[in-house]
Amino acid sequence: MKVDLLCIGSELLTGLVADTNGFYLSGRLWSSGIQVRELRVIPDDMDAIITALRHSLPHCDAIICTGGLGPTDDDLTREAVARLLDLPLLLDPEWLEQIERLFARYGYPMPLSNRKQAMAIKGSRRLDNPKGTAPGAIVPAGRRWIILLPGPPQEMQPMFEASVLPFLNSAAPVGASWFIRTLKCAGLGESLLAEKIKQAGAFSHPLSLTARGMEVYLQLKAYGAPATAVNELDEAETRLRRTIGDYIYGVDQETLAGAVVSRLKERQLTLALAESCTGGLLSDLITDIHGSSHILKGSLVAYSPGAKIDPLGVEQNLLEAEGAVSEAVAVAMALKSRVLFTADAGVGITGIAGPESDGSGRPVGLVFVAVAFGEGVNCKQLNLTGTRRAVKERAAQTALAMLWRMMPDDDKA
Repeated sequence: MKVDLLCIGSELLTGLVADTNGFYLSGRLWSSGIQVRELRVIPDDMDAIITALRHSLPHCDAIICTGGLGPTDDDLTREAVARLLDLPLLLDPEWLEQIERLFARYGYPMPLSNRKQAMAIKGSRRLDNPKGTAPGAIVPAGRRWIILLPGPPQEMQPMFEASVLPFLNSAAPVGASWFIRTLKCAGLGESLLAEKIKQAGAFSHPLSLTARGMEVYLQLKAYGAPATAVNELDEAETRLRRTIGDYIYGVDQETLAGAVVSRLKERQLTLALAESCTGGLLSDLITDIHGSSHILKGSLVAYSPGAKIDPLGVEQNLLEAEGAVSEAVAVAMALKSRVLFTADAGVGITGIAGPESDGSGRPVGLVFVAVAFGEGVNCKQLNLTGTRRAVKERAAQTALAMLWRMMPDDDKA
């Protein structure tokens, strides 16, 4: 099965909003054996949407459109599909009542403009939206389908997982298809990882590596009947794990923060964080994971030298002798965070994110990341480049990778 993705919204073209929907849907579809033929961003323009739909329909089995289902005048996706297929829009009284109830729950009268969200294309199947007022729809278009999803990711993703992906899997023709699997790695750079992979020998299927900050994603592809292709992916993954298994933390949708939280939970261990230049970014990544409340005892953004001294507990003479951005201070931050929050593992991060130095003469991008676990303390010096945000993200990724690698699998411990 082939699918085209149309991400609709002028805000995606002006840079006001980043297109995360295309990224999410592409990964989920490919990993389910559904090929994404094209991904395009379309403005909120009736003619542009219709032109894009006409371009895609002859070449794919389904088109997934995200965005343009809101209550305002520039939300035109539903109307464009109806015009393309020459179908009327009919009021869905059940969904209108749902919208009215939602507004009543929050104590507001429903604006008249929201009524358009209860207009459904004749013959379409409604996809309920428990997170908002815009329902999705599956619209037959001859032997193909046009699938409409809301633009906000927190509404689109649950609807896709609950309704659209099962529908596409059931509608997919029986036969050969592309399947992919993404192995996610941390603790080794792209070029060194590539050298190790060569030790596993040649692979008969496409294999690609992509650096994602301080992580590397390794993607495997196989073409064939589902059972055959999945079996081939299993065999390729097994071969790779024999060579680089120590660096593989997850597969497909798994995240490095999720892998860290999982390992800590499995061992019933707790974590404390002391961040300076990352400004709480590591804490944010950890607390994004369900169940992190079981492992994270506390976090302190010790941004100033004074905060490193009190309440964190780093000694003033150490700061004066070594400087706030130093290996010794990062190690002290990791150790003191454990004491402050009575945790099993502690992380300390200090550095210069830029765009200018702190006056100490140390270069922008110099970061020290320390992890204290058990009887050991590990500290890495990073010399990072890029924007202030990039430095922060890579420092946080490094901390996660160090935590994960300091807690080996139970069968390797």
